[in-house]
Formats: sequence, C-alpha cells, structure tokens
Amino acid sequence: MNLNRPFDYRYIYVLGNSRYLFRYKIGISDNVGRRTKQIECSLSGDTFEIFIAKFFFFRKIENFMHFLYQPLHARMAGSVRTEWFWIFLPFTPTILLAIFWILQWIIIPTFIFAIAFVYLNWDHLDAALNNFLINFHGLF
Repeated sequence: MNLNRPFDYRYIYVLGNSRYLFRYKIGISDNVGRRTKQIECSLSGDTFEIFIAKFFFFRKIENFMHFLYQPLHARMAGSVRTEWFWIFLPFTPTILLAIFWILQWIIIPTFIFAIAFVYLNWDHLDAALNNFLINFHGLF
C-alpha cells in the first residue's frame, strides 16, 4: 500500500476485538476485510468493524485521530500492537469520522466550484475590484 500517492482515496476504520473490551484500533487500509483477518490471526477473539469510510486526506485525518486519542493509547501484544486506544464509548471516534466524511463532500466540491467560478469570471471580478478600489481609495 503506497500512502504517498497524490489524490489517493483510502479507508479509515475503527475495529474492535471481542477479547479486548474497550480497546479499539483506528487505522488506514485499502482492503479492510483483509486487514480484519490479519488482526484476527494475530489476536485471539473475533475482530469486528465499527466504522469504515473512504477519505481523501486519509493520512492527515488518521494522524489527527491518533493525536486526539494519544492519552488513551492501549498497549497490545503481537504484530498489531500499534494504533489501539482505550475508548469506552466507541461511537465517539465514529461520530468524529462521520463528520469528517461529510465535510469532505462539502469542502472539496465548494473549493473546486470557487476556483472554477473565479477562473471563469476573472474579467468581471477584476473590473469590480478595480472599480471598488478607485471609488473607495480614501478608505485605504
């Protein structure tokens, strides 16, 4: 999994394990089913998915989630010992990730629309700005 490709779109997941109550893994994968099976092989108990969604800027969102839950870091044994956190209410990271997922579909299209609008209307915007600056020169 190459995490450095530009404009990549990957899953962020929150996983739990039946053997380790109140400990949840927040991570990134391009195939969550395969990742779930890898964790099940390393830990005894059933691994279950709590939240899965695809994100742009997945690395930044995952880093933010890890920063936010760093005081609750849980030590785990085995090959999957990182990225586990003590979370007593597993819906809290789910709600935060759901908000990020919704925002990505609002912010990114709005940004693209704004750039396209400025590009297509630059002559009108430039003339209006110049007119404003000429008429209100005394204010600046």
